[in-house]
Parts: sequence; C-alpha cells; structure tokens
Amino acid sequence: MNSLIREYLPNAPDLGLFVAPDIPEGKVRAAISDYAEGVASGDVLALYDATRLGSARDGALFLADRLVFQNNDLQTPRAIRYEDIVGVRVKRQLLGGKKVELEVNRGRATITETLDFSAQAGAAEFVDRFLREAMLRSASAPTPEASGETDVDAVVRALDRLVTEGALTPGDRRKLLDALL
Repeated sequence: MNSLIREYLPNAPDLGLFVAPDIPEGKVRAAISDYAEGVASGDVLALYDATRLGSARDGALFLADRLVFQNNDLQTPRAIRYEDIVGVRVKRQLLGGKKVELEVNRGRATITETLDFSAQAGAAEFVDRFLREAMLRSASAPTPEASGETDVDAVVRALDRLVTEGALTPGDRRKLLDALL
C-alpha cells in the first residue's frame, strides 16, 4: 500500500496532504491523540489535515490496511479497511467544498461513510483516486487462507482494536507484534 499511496497521494501541504516521511510529527501526534488512539505513529503512511488552522485534529490517517478518520469532534472516529470499500465517489457540497463518499461492506449491510473536504476541496480528487485504486487492488489480492500463512494485517487490526478498547496495553501490543514478525 505504501507504493500506492506514493503514486496517488501527493505530498501537498497546501492541500492538507502529507506523505511519509514528510509528515510533521506534531500533526501525527495530534491526529493520533484526537481520533486514532492505538495507531503507532510509525504506521502512518499519509495524513490528510481537514482543519482550517492546520492542527490536524480532524482529518484522516492512511495506514497499510485501513484509513482512520474523523470529520469533526462531534463525530465518532471511524476506521475502514480498504478491503471493505465497495464504492467511492466525490460529491460537491452545497456551500462549497467536496466530500468523498465511501460505500463500506459491513457483513450483511453496506453503509455509507463520508470524508469531509470542506477545508481543502482540492485534496478530495487525490484521496478519491487513491481509495478507488486501493479498493480495486484489495479486491484482487489473494486471500491469506489460500496461501496457508498467518494474516498479519488481521492480527494487527485485532491488536489495535484491543488497545482501543483498553484490553491490551500498547507495550504488550508491540511485544506481540515483535513475536509475530
């Protein structure tokens, strides 16, 4: 996913887009503390800062297997695996700006999640193209069951969820990942 992010997301601070290794550490810390607890800063491949003043307390973090985002402080943070995305579209908003709507497979239901690009409408097209390509590539990727190997991404997601729920400390998460890898 790292090469896909570099191909489709520019490092464009004027659009609120930052790609590793050029992501300001303060922005990563602010995003993680506000809406992405349990995410390790080293796992962040790209960041979209949706704030007008550049605090990065709203926006999206792009990781190897998922994106984590929050449009504003009134919204619960969302984590969406790329493999769960079944549709992506950009829409103009009535009062300006854009939004990217994601159709997300949640088992027996498909729900719509929205990323708000009111502050940086120009970034919407880049994120849209990246998410479309991530959706297509994850749909065509071979399943770990077919190879008989451990699904490392699934283990990482499960550990992240346990950290978020408070059932696992970040230090223990790191120890488990070190043993796995």
